[in-house]
Amino acid sequence: MLFQDADFQKLLLLHSRDRRCQKLHLEVKELPQEVARMEEKIAVEKKSVELALAEWKGLESQNNSLEKEILSMNDLVNKQRNRQLEVKKNEEYQALENEIVNLLSKIEERENEQIEILLKIDGARETAEVAQGKISQRVAEMEKQRDERRDQGEEKKSELIDLEKEIEETRKEVEPSFLSTYDRVATIVSRPPYMAPISDQKCSGCHLRVSNDVVSSVLVEKKITQCDQCGRIVYVER
Repeated sequence: MLFQDADFQKLLLLHSRDRRCQKLHLEVKELPQEVARMEEKIAVEKKSVELALAEWKGLESQNNSLEKEILSMNDLVNKQRNRQLEVKKNEEYQALENEIVNLLSKIEERENEQIEILLKIDGARETAEVAQGKISQRVAEMEKQRDERRDQGEEKKSELIDLEKEIEETRKEVEPSFLSTYDRVATIVSRPPYMAPISDQKCSGCHLRVSNDVVSSVLVEKKITQCDQCGRIVYVER
């Protein structure tokens, strides 16, 4: 039976290494895009931390500005009251009183704004602390995964170089007629595998039923046999 033939076993070995090589090529090719997607996710997470901190600091800045404004207006109220003690005309006194009332009204408005901002600050501070804690930890984990993927990529590149050398050596050992048929099948068949075992009289490559002639050829003759449906090299594992 062909499956037990030493030359055919070498061809199976070549096929196995070719498939591994194709898979490695694809993984190495897709790695930069995968790392880029991870970088994007990391950037989004970092941005969320920055936004949370910026909101907190922004509210703190607004609160400080309001605090200064309230203090300034209180100072002005005190000055106007002191001036009231010095004026002699009722008109001047009343004018100062009106100004004081307006200032006190503005102070009340600013104090109400400050209360709202202080409440927001509490929420923003909590959000920022969570962001700095949990999100920063998640970012660190994602960065670790990214670095690991990069390292794996370098390892796969090195493995690919070694595997291509092994394939080159294996091709030299395969019987020429087998190799010629194999190369032709690899060119014709749209995707691997290029060699497939027959199970229940079906090609495991295309999953279609093969003819009795194909089965007979595989079992009896020591020559390369192809699936009469997809063209793959078929064999029986015995």
